[in-house]
Amino acid sequence: MKTQKTVYLVALSLFSIAIIGAIINSIINYEEVAHIFIKLGYPIYLIHLLGVFQTIGLLMIIFNKTHWILEWVYAGFFMNLILGAVAHLAIKDGNGASAVICTVLLFITYILGKRVRNDENEMAVHKSFYTPY
Repeated sequence: MKTQKTVYLVALSLFSIAIIGAIINSIINYEEVAHIFIKLGYPIYLIHLLGVFQTIGLLMIIFNKTHWILEWVYAGFFMNLILGAVAHLAIKDGNGASAVICTVLLFITYILGKRVRNDENEMAVHKSFYTPY
């Protein structure tokens, strides 16, 4: 259980760093990001929406106390990352690898988050995932 918590926290940290990095990049390098969005065929106003929703989603994953909202947050991140990877693949610019890596980290945090969190969505202390309550 301790190893699962460690892997969960490392994957969540790496995923959080990647998402925060993407948000900061879209703020600092707005013109370049806007050019990439146009090249991908997406409207520019999505840059602001993605930044806001990614921030909210990341905060929900880290601090949220209800399971059903987490399911929607994970689904939203999954759709965002998969559609981004597919868009980069479609125009063949070779920039979709980071989305694939983030998707793998997202799956790890989703699966291990279910194992290491209890019914109140708090980190389980002494209970094993496989023992009945």
